Amino acid sequence: MDEIHRLSELLIANQRYEEQKHQRFHDDLAQWNASIDALYEQVEIWLKPLVDAGQTAFEYEPHLAQSKGYPDENSPFRTRRMGFYVGAHTVSFVPDAMGAKGQVSISVSGLSLHGQEKYSLHLDAGSRDWMLKKTVGVKDAEPLAFTADYFGKLLQGVVPQRQV
Repeated sequence: MDEIHRLSELLIANQRYEEQKHQRFHDDLAQWNASIDALYEQVEIWLKPLVDAGQTAFEYEPHLAQSKGYPDENSPFRTRRMGFYVGAHTVSFVPDAMGAKGQVSISVSGLSLHGQEKYSLHLDAGSRDWMLKKTVGVKDAEPLAFTADYFGKLLQGVVPQRQV
């Protein structure tokens, strides 16, 4: 009977561990979604003068991000993608993967000779700042802080430069 009692204790401990793991997963998921919402809110604040001038508007649509453990429609990573236009060019923010190693891709149409520049954003674990890294056309690009000035300069690349 001692071994049956021991088995019962092991099952109870295992159940507690699984419940804690499940709770940690959902806490991390909520934190990741909050960080995406905060990112989108920050971009909206940066571009508010353009929205107020009628030069752009934000659009949101549901998105199912994935990870190695959840590669299909059963993914619990339900979020949204954000898009807007700069002139005739589309800018999209798409959460690719969620969690500690998650990222948000930014694509900007018309920014390069290829017609599409791609960047990724990663949260810097130490400072909780978003770091931007070019992902197409550059080998091992250094991540840079994602700031209003840097983003504004990046978006200026899609606007034709004309002398006034």
